[in-house]
Amino acid sequence: MTRKALAVCAALLFVADCAFAQSDSIVVEGRVVNAQGIPLSKVTVQASHLDYSIVTRVDGAFSLTLPAAGDTVYFSKEGLSDFWDFFCYNYKGVVIMEETSSSWMSYGQYVRAMSATAQRYYDAGMKFMEGEAGSEPDYKKAFMCFTRAANMEYPDGYYQLGRMFDEGLGISQNQTSAILWYQKALGSAKALARLGDMYAEGIGTEQDYQQAANYFHEAVEEGDSVYSAKRLEELLSQGLAKRELLPELKILEVVEENAMFPGGDKACYAWLAKRIKYPRTAQELGIQGRVMTQFVVDLDGSLRNIKVMRSPDPSLSQEAVRVVGAMPRWKPAMQGGKPVRSRFNLPIIFKLGH
Repeated sequence: MTRKALAVCAALLFVADCAFAQSDSIVVEGRVVNAQGIPLSKVTVQASHLDYSIVTRVDGAFSLTLPAAGDTVYFSKEGLSDFWDFFCYNYKGVVIMEETSSSWMSYGQYVRAMSATAQRYYDAGMKFMEGEAGSEPDYKKAFMCFTRAANMEYPDGYYQLGRMFDEGLGISQNQTSAILWYQKALGSAKALARLGDMYAEGIGTEQDYQQAANYFHEAVEEGDSVYSAKRLEELLSQGLAKRELLPELKILEVVEENAMFPGGDKACYAWLAKRIKYPRTAQELGIQGRVMTQFVVDLDGSLRNIKVMRSPDPSLSQEAVRVVGAMPRWKPAMQGGKPVRSRFNLPIIFKLGH
């Protein structure tokens, strides 16, 4: 084993030891693909503590329950190089199996690496769906392309698969399956709006006005401010759903690309240094230290819900909140190529000169 591999294993073991103290077992999920990002089915997956093995599904997915301290998991398939790694808490990655050397990457890395390929599959699927140069639609090829885009975590691929089942485009109409695909496309305003209609009208599922309102509410949050907003208000005004039961805004704690002050970290602290006014009382008492602020960066980059998590003094807290509230809009966090709401922690250091 290489020194790098030993370091990675040691790091994973350390994380496992820290994270598993209050849990007896963990669920590890992932996917196995080839070098082109295409899912591999029937890959044998086995953990060292298990006396049995499983195989990956048609979409390359696998799921294992492991001891809280983590475990070594092995992957094998004829004609491809075996792969093993030590899996630990909340581990969700993509194993890439090749003829000579297999490896793994995080889901975020995989989505970014496959984004261009997923886009090509999606574009090809749309061409087959619509028919080119007067030709008839080829729904079978469209379905295959959308499936591959979806397997690469491409949200619009999920939506189009839902649409094909929903409308019976080249396949048997199955609106229960359509709902499952639409639910995977959460973050797509079109999918959310359609889910709202289906729950409101009892299409493919039991009629549930509150759930319909929840989906319309989320669709509005994703940008559908006309149709979904109108449908939501109809349900609320008719008393079919309750406003107080609507879900809170989705705020992500972990994202593929963090929110960023315009110009980056250096620009952020330079901006703060020019505008922070050290409270006089704190100066006179010699109070200094770190104020940990937390806020939400919205889809448009505006900052809200600004609060202080830790601080050596209330006067420093007040000044930190004031100056953060005066900041220009940030670049929002990105997930799957789209802006998302995220929570951000920003330390502000107050230090007296000597």
